[in-house]
Amino acid sequence: MPQLSRYSTVSITQLSTNLLRTINNQLLFYNSTLGSKPGAFFIYSIEPFISTYFDKSQGGAYPHVPSSTPLFPLLIQFGWESSSDNNAFIDGLKSTTNTILQAALDDGQDIGGSKQIRYPNNALGDTPLEQMYGDNVAKLRSIRQAWDPYNIMYLCGGFKF
Repeated sequence: MPQLSRYSTVSITQLSTNLLRTINNQLLFYNSTLGSKPGAFFIYSIEPFISTYFDKSQGGAYPHVPSSTPLFPLLIQFGWESSSDNNAFIDGLKSTTNTILQAALDDGQDIGGSKQIRYPNNALGDTPLEQMYGDNVAKLRSIRQAWDPYNIMYLCGGFKF
């Protein structure tokens, strides 16, 4: 049977003991509740980046912020085998994403609302464009209209502008 999986992401500004504890507790929780399902796996990838990694950015689709407040994408991935488990795993993925975001907010990280930019490569398929590209959405739509007026790229998968 083919392996199914989905990704999600939370953009954070720092790692704290509380946030790491929350991530660990989420892993333990989902392993205990969904871990016995065929093909189940749970990945929480903590990737510390150098805080100046966007300093030389000249812009792009993804909204790069200065090194004083860079956002670091935290990758979350759930996997399973049976499509009959889709809802349980996707709902769990959404729930764990919100729980981790709330823990970061409780830590005082200023990442709520429009500041919570989801890294597009790891975002769930129903993530609104504004949550991935911020204020760049209007510009990206105008670029798409200028360069793809017949919507050829709409024939491909992915997010639609």
